[in-house]
Amino acid sequence: MKVINNLLSAILTHYEKKEYVSAEKIADELIAVQPEFHRGQFLKAVILEETGRAEEAEKYYMKAGNKYTLWFRLAAQLQDADPDRAVMYYERVGEMDPQNNMIWYNLGNLHEKQGNVEKARASFQRLDPIKDVLSKIVTPLGFMILMFIGATLMIKRGEYGVAAVVTASAILCIFWLKRDGGTALRMVKKKKQYQ
Repeated sequence: MKVINNLLSAILTHYEKKEYVSAEKIADELIAVQPEFHRGQFLKAVILEETGRAEEAEKYYMKAGNKYTLWFRLAAQLQDADPDRAVMYYERVGEMDPQNNMIWYNLGNLHEKQGNVEKARASFQRLDPIKDVLSKIVTPLGFMILMFIGATLMIKRGEYGVAAVVTASAILCIFWLKRDGGTALRMVKKKKQYQ
């Protein structure tokens, strides 16, 4: 596994710098070592496509599996290293899943950083933050409240062990809220800002 991780890391390092010849050579090594490793197949496909060999790339994409998830992850990885390529891949996955708020949020932020206000506006206007607010704030908050109520009732009944487990679960909901709730609120803010 260490060999695969090292090869993958080397491919990505060269790919981010657009050193396609080196990246492709290492991708070929990775595929030779582990032909079933989907990320190796995917990166080979991306390199081929970005170097004008789209037809050849397609056979590697077929072996890679879920292009949507892999393109989304690649776009997220490229956000700082190469925003233009990140935009390209976010736009692709946006066509595949126009209801995914994270695509439009990340794409809007990229356009905003690049000073493309109209493109940022178009991306942020595609956000539907209600579902993210419900899933990332309301739901964990509801679970947390119910668990604290349940733990309180259990303590009154003398069930301290179960109450401790339920309380610990409620505390995990706080971390869930902290991690995901901020993003949902930022989506609401961006949608309003760019109306």
